[in-house]
Amino acid sequence: MPNELPSPDRIQEMMQGFWVSRALFTGVELGVFDQLSHSPASAEVLAYRLRLHPRALERLLNALVALGLLSKEQGRYRNAPEAEAYLVKDRPTYIGGQVEHLASLHWRLWEHLPDAVKNNAPQVRHVLGPGFDILQNLYADPQRLRAFVQGMHNLTMPAAHEIMDNFDCSPFRCLMDVGGGSGALGIAAVKRHPHLKAIVLELPAVCPIAQDYIAQQGVGDRVRVQAGDFFKGETLPREADVIALGWVLHDWPPRQAQAILANCYEALQPGGAILVCEKLLDEDKTGPPITALMNLHALVSTGGEEHTASEYQAWMVEAGFHNMEVRRLTGNRDIVIGWKVR
Repeated sequence: MPNELPSPDRIQEMMQGFWVSRALFTGVELGVFDQLSHSPASAEVLAYRLRLHPRALERLLNALVALGLLSKEQGRYRNAPEAEAYLVKDRPTYIGGQVEHLASLHWRLWEHLPDAVKNNAPQVRHVLGPGFDILQNLYADPQRLRAFVQGMHNLTMPAAHEIMDNFDCSPFRCLMDVGGGSGALGIAAVKRHPHLKAIVLELPAVCPIAQDYIAQQGVGDRVRVQAGDFFKGETLPREADVIALGWVLHDWPPRQAQAILANCYEALQPGGAILVCEKLLDEDKTGPPITALMNLHALVSTGGEEHTASEYQAWMVEAGFHNMEVRRLTGNRDIVIGWKVR
């Protein structure tokens, strides 16, 4: 029929998208995946262990089966391989700290997305109080901070390897990862290039956690952790001939992001390279979809912003960098490369 309306199914799927994330959040919060890691169990047995209502829990478990996070056989539930690897607390690959962070904080902020759009302002203080600071709140709880960094580490390691696949560090002597979290990129870099040394620059609260990851990987003799602040240029070591900024600039408004780039330029050795590792928006800013949604997430939470390659390049030129190059990757980072003249 020429005047037939398109199906509303895709819009309905979008309307219900939050059901998926909330089911995941609830499974992690209630300890479903942790318990099923010990042994498969029926809804009744699991409800007894977790002190939950068996019929209501069965509904949640069946939904998690439908989402592919659990399997069900002869009335007993077990973790799917993906859930067993990433959603069980005692697994080294656990990313539940990220799930818990989104569930406890960012979920509430997204409820106020209309206000963020009306006022062009993050909603953290509106929702959580005038004195609330996301980072300070996270750093105040060492256990939660460690779980958060663990999640970031396990989400970042694949990106770190892809970055090393797409940028040759063999001509360089020292890589500094500014705001480097667990040290994932430094670990991947020195394992790829035995001659290379690396520095992980982080805030003091994160440094002991990064040191643990580096020690676990057996590269403590070539990767050092240094406390510093990328807004305080004097705290950045001056020995690196390649500097990486991974998922740093998008957390800050443009003037602050430009200040970070300027400090990195001053710290970088002449002839060195900077790697801005962000998932880039298309030049018309309408995609890719995950980056466009991350742009909304930054609006409602950090006050930062996702950017296009040309925007990052313009900032890099302003900071003093030359000969920019863009490399699009398949994972959750792309690379914009710039050089400091000799």
